[in-house]
Amino acid sequence: MKLSISMTRRETLLGWSYLLFSMFVLPFVISFGTYALGLSISETLLNLIFFGVNFTAVALIFRRFLSASVKVMTSAPWRTLRFAFFGIVLYFAGMHLVSLGILRIYPDFSNVNDEAVSQMTQEYTIVMNLFTILLVPITEETLYRGLLFQGLQRKNRVLAYVVSTAVFAGIHILAYIGFYDWKLLALCFVQYIPAGITLAWAYEKADTIVAPILMHITINQIGISAMR
Repeated sequence: MKLSISMTRRETLLGWSYLLFSMFVLPFVISFGTYALGLSISETLLNLIFFGVNFTAVALIFRRFLSASVKVMTSAPWRTLRFAFFGIVLYFAGMHLVSLGILRIYPDFSNVNDEAVSQMTQEYTIVMNLFTILLVPITEETLYRGLLFQGLQRKNRVLAYVVSTAVFAGIHILAYIGFYDWKLLALCFVQYIPAGITLAWAYEKADTIVAPILMHITINQIGISAMR
């Protein structure tokens, strides 16, 4: 099933350019900018700035795509909610199986990104709740499902799942490379695979990016609540 809403050439070009920029350049720009201004900012606040810039850029670049996706959702709300719900069920089932396998290999396993999010949430509870539960899901789903998965799905469905899931998992460990053992980071990478697959599945079945956004919001809400 081909997705009915595709991105324009402009959205695709700007989107890919911004995705690469946000992954490899933006963190350094923010860090250097605050240093050049003589500002002493915590790691948590730097991350919040990063999240805010990411969301703003994605909302501007993909405003047409997001608006069209909302229209599809409003024309078939039950389909969107149904596949978002089943996606959540499949996600937690997949996570349970993957976590069981990981704990057999590494009994003391703890996801380094989850630990970082937990620490940031304790420092800026209200803002982190807003960003993690609402802004981050919209940003990540638009980029990794809307831009990557949707673009590739029209050419090769299997490749779309593989690439979008790999990039989604990789972005969650990218900042920790060189600071943690590669085996631990590999397990963290694997832990994000169920999310990458089920979010793309919900998007494909519902035919609107709103479905994985709702999924992502719910998953992050449950995750943040469990950290308290």
